[in-house]
This record gives sequence, C-alpha cells and structure tokens, in this order.
Amino acid sequence: MIAVKGLFDGKRIKLLEKVDIKEPQEVIITFLGTSEDKALYGEIYKFAETGGAFDFLNAPEEDIYSDDDLKVKYRK
Repeated sequence: MIAVKGLFDGKRIKLLEKVDIKEPQEVIITFLGTSEDKALYGEIYKFAETGGAFDFLNAPEEDIYSDDDLKVKYRK
C-alpha cells in the first residue's frame, strides 16, 4: 500500500508526489477537509477533553498496567 498527497480541484485529482505504478490498481481517496473543518474538529476535541466523559480514566482502578507489563521497552 502506498499513500501520497494530492489536490482535488473539483474535477480532477493531481498527485503531489511521483508514483511509479504501471498497472491499474484500486485506490481509496480520503478528503482531509478544509481549515474550517479542522477548526470544528479542534472544538470537538476540546469539548471531549473538558466535558467529563473520560474522567473515569483518572480513577486508580482504571490504572491496571505498569512498565512490567511491557513486552518491549524503548529508551527516550
């Protein structure tokens, strides 16, 4: 699988990177949205952080894992 950036002008998609594929292949096109969409997502994330829906994750009984549970430890 290869992922490349591109631009859609309303009619055509222009790839912003060179792709060396010679045969027909299926693709998945994902529209990332406008800056207005991203601002809305930011507001949704902010609401999720401050809304209290995830407060249960701060409860001590939810903290069930420690470094001893890691299969691989990475250094910083």
